[in-house]
Amino acid sequence: SINLFKHEVAFVWKDKTTTVVEISKLRQLCPCAFCSGENDVLGNQYGGVDVGLNKEITILRFQKVGYYGMQFFFSDGHKDGIYTFKFLKTL
Repeated sequence: SINLFKHEVAFVWKDKTTTVVEISKLRQLCPCAFCSGENDVLGNQYGGVDVGLNKEITILRFQKVGYYGMQFFFSDGHKDGIYTFKFLKTL
């Protein structure tokens, strides 16, 4: 399950463990190609920007993506990242 708080989001997993992440950190770690960049077949990285840490950012809504991840809609207008459940559990 997912629980939104003012500055954090909490994930409760099937194994009953909990992951709590600051929303600002979640936004900073966005895995989309624009934010994190992407690698070509030779391992060269292209793109990626320093998102910075905005303590005022909020999550407006979220939705499940298939059986493997979540998409978050942030108050700064960004929504492109798909956060896999595996990635979220490691935070």
